Amino acid sequence: MNDTYGHHNGDQLLMHVIKVCQTQLKEGMLFTRYGGEEFVLALKGRTGLEGEELANQLRRHVEARPLITTEGVISVTLSSGVAEATKATEETLYQLLNKADQALYSAKREGRNQVRVYSEIIYLTNLN
Repeated sequence: MNDTYGHHNGDQLLMHVIKVCQTQLKEGMLFTRYGGEEFVLALKGRTGLEGEELANQLRRHVEARPLITTEGVISVTLSSGVAEATKATEETLYQLLNKADQALYSAKREGRNQVRVYSEIIYLTNLN
């Protein structure tokens, strides 16, 4: 992003994405920057399906709202990975984030601007 648009526009674009996403989030949803161009959205008490629906809502909302700069319009898209914590396993936060990251990279490999949900199939595919 910074290589294409410069650091100033890259920073503006990150802030733009944050503001656009925040308009769609409800109280109690944790939304934070995880690093670089990655963000984490934690949804307590929600299912993986609900997470997938919200991720797609955010993806469509961001895609429909490009950043307008003095240099022109910058289009932006989101790729998202969704993982659901289950009560059946003693899963650490690190393990859950790793699952979401694997799903994210699956979305990126498959063409970007899409949402993928972690499943054992994705995990096994990554091992091959």
